[in-house]
Amino acid sequence: MTDLSDQPHLRGGGAMGALIRCHDWSTTPLGTLDAWPQSLKTAVSLMLRAQQPMFIGWGPQCISLYNDRYLSILGDKHPHALGQPMAEVWSEIWDELSQLNEAVMCGESLSFENRPFKLAGRETSGPHYFSFTYTPLLGDDGQVAGIFCAAIETTGALKLVHESRAGRAAQQALAESEERLRLATDAAEIAFWDVNVPDGSLVWPPRLRTIFGITTDEALSLDDFFGGLHPDDRASVVSAFAAACDPERREFYNIEYRTVGRDDGKVRWVAAKGRGLFDATGRCVRANGTAMEITSRKTAELAMEMALEASRTGTFHWDIQDNLLTWDTALDRLFGLRPGEVVRSLDQFIALVHPDDRHEVIRRCERCRDAGDDFEMEFRVVYPDGSVHWLYDRGRTFLDPTGRAKTMTGACVDITDFVRAREALKLADRQKDDFLATLAHELRNPLAPLRTGLHLVQNINGGMAGQGRRVLGIMQRQLDHMVHLVDDLLDIARIRQGKILLRQESLSLQAVLEQALEGVRALFDAQGHVVVWDGVDPALRVTGDLTRLVQVVGNLLNNAAKYTPRGGRVTLRGGEASLPGMLLIEVTDTGIGIPPNMLDHVFDRFAQVQQHLDHAQGGLGIGLSVVKGLVEMHGGRVAAESAGPGAGSQFRIWLPRADTPAPAEVALPSSPNVVMRRRVLVVDDNRDAAETMALLLDMNGHEALLAHDGQTAVEIVKHHDPAVVFLDIGMPGMNGYETVSVLRELPGAQARVLVALTGWGTEADQVRSLAAGFDLHLTKPVDIHEVQRVLSARLGLEVNASSL
Repeated sequence: MTDLSDQPHLRGGGAMGALIRCHDWSTTPLGTLDAWPQSLKTAVSLMLRAQQPMFIGWGPQCISLYNDRYLSILGDKHPHALGQPMAEVWSEIWDELSQLNEAVMCGESLSFENRPFKLAGRETSGPHYFSFTYTPLLGDDGQVAGIFCAAIETTGALKLVHESRAGRAAQQALAESEERLRLATDAAEIAFWDVNVPDGSLVWPPRLRTIFGITTDEALSLDDFFGGLHPDDRASVVSAFAAACDPERREFYNIEYRTVGRDDGKVRWVAAKGRGLFDATGRCVRANGTAMEITSRKTAELAMEMALEASRTGTFHWDIQDNLLTWDTALDRLFGLRPGEVVRSLDQFIALVHPDDRHEVIRRCERCRDAGDDFEMEFRVVYPDGSVHWLYDRGRTFLDPTGRAKTMTGACVDITDFVRAREALKLADRQKDDFLATLAHELRNPLAPLRTGLHLVQNINGGMAGQGRRVLGIMQRQLDHMVHLVDDLLDIARIRQGKILLRQESLSLQAVLEQALEGVRALFDAQGHVVVWDGVDPALRVTGDLTRLVQVVGNLLNNAAKYTPRGGRVTLRGGEASLPGMLLIEVTDTGIGIPPNMLDHVFDRFAQVQQHLDHAQGGLGIGLSVVKGLVEMHGGRVAAESAGPGAGSQFRIWLPRADTPAPAEVALPSSPNVVMRRRVLVVDDNRDAAETMALLLDMNGHEALLAHDGQTAVEIVKHHDPAVVFLDIGMPGMNGYETVSVLRELPGAQARVLVALTGWGTEADQVRSLAAGFDLHLTKPVDIHEVQRVLSARLGLEVNASSL
């Protein structure tokens, strides 16, 4: 121990005075205390007794000495900083400080106000602001031998100033009082503690006594300290303090704990740091450090932790360059970690990811590391119990000054319930589309005998009275309307699934509009509507699929006919569009109109205008949705206009114009006046459909054979060798696919036309039929003209592998 009678300058000085007296200076460039020059002793004496934070850097290496007030600036650099070169103490800002030191060592005095520094070892990342002076210290020989720094941290004060700018009164108050800045600095509430380890006595300032709820000035010991700890934190604090005082371990004391006020019973949170001091024999003689009440911060953290837990969210930080990963306890729970398990690296994180998602997670992490990308992904994790959970992970990547990825901060949210709900919706959506397709198929089956039977009645009673023909006409129109609804019902599902394939051809606009108008002419006549149609320039051509474009215009005309009162007017126009490269089609009616709030929704699936629900011919709300889907598939767009209820409607379609020359017209094979008699086999488990089809064939001069299952069909083909077989697919026992496979192996199969006749009509159904061995695919209810085309064609030549 230094003899204070020989070193009066070291008397007093608070905790730092005691620490300087205990320090082994012989290992530093300053040498032993008694060897110090008088100028250094005087400077140290002044520093220790000052009430302002002060720091001395002595000698060429600027060996560090400081007083009690300077501890708050050092943070966790204390007590290691004592006796160390400034370059080591302030390594993170030495590039900046070294320039100042050089100027002072040349005899220059410097003064700064609110200068920012990025300091390590602080609870906040900074920057931290200081007002300070740098003054040369002269040695006994009159030459500059060191640096004297008097400083005050103004970070908190500046923060208050910046925050107060939002309020003029607060800004004015801060500007008027420098004293208030000083008080704000003192409000940091950092207290220094010192323990005499051998006898357990404490040196506690009033602020620290307040943290422990002690209102007296009595002498205190370690027993008072341990007794004031919260029971749940006592064991961890005792262990941490013992590790700091253990000569073998000498760990840095850094812990957060709760106190229970001795006199007031109040619970407070404290953050404490410190180190043990050991004598030459290795015995711990003292332990000192800092303590700060963090109740407000901890309360906020606990509230945030509860909020994160409630929202099933966790946060993480990834030091990319060092591959160190830290995250909060909420994320431990989200990843299903067992108690005591920790994740500290990217590899450990990857190991928790579901094997099927692991490759993509690795790829994206590598992009973050190598290219500085941000991270965003949904992936699965597997809990120890085998359950699978979904997480949504989003992280922001920060770069260092060289542009390399440095760190990432982000959060994970448990979205398991959301994903399950989303998948359930997708499944329900698929099931709905499947249901629509199945419904269309099931509706087509009864429509098939109805259409065939109606055709039979029309031929049998061709000479009936006018009233009878009128009734048959009504039945035909309603049947055609039903078929149209079924087709739209199927198309709306196929459009959404992207299962419609378009034939992109150069088409005459006039031909498209004429065919569409012809398809609804009977409906207009029945409603007594006046149709205005002046034709279009025959040279105008569009690019698209003829069948689908006719369907689009036909749907608009059908819609106009339904929602226009009897005797109304419907106008069809086509021609040039103001948009470059486009042609325009307009359908205008004098119908019941569309409310303004529905104009943006009339093309939605199943959308119904409320005023239309009571209309006698209100539909399913799918026709316009089909129009929009098909038009957009053609690269066009559609829009609706109306002045409101009762003011009629106008629909406009823009389609890509075809500038290529019109292709040479190809004459379609026409049905000959005399049809060659054929032997035809009709195979369908729906007896009504099969028998009406057979009657229709017999009426047209053909020999019709019947079968209601696949096995019977095979036997009939073996014994009667029909030229054409109309074969249903969805039959019990041997279905159509299995039956056609057998028929293809029978003698004479190459000369025989095998036609699928089914209610399944999607492109996928057609492809599957042809792949199974059918020559043609017809969709119920089949039009009689399609049947006649099949029977009148030259087998094997004009009838090829396509659908009619």
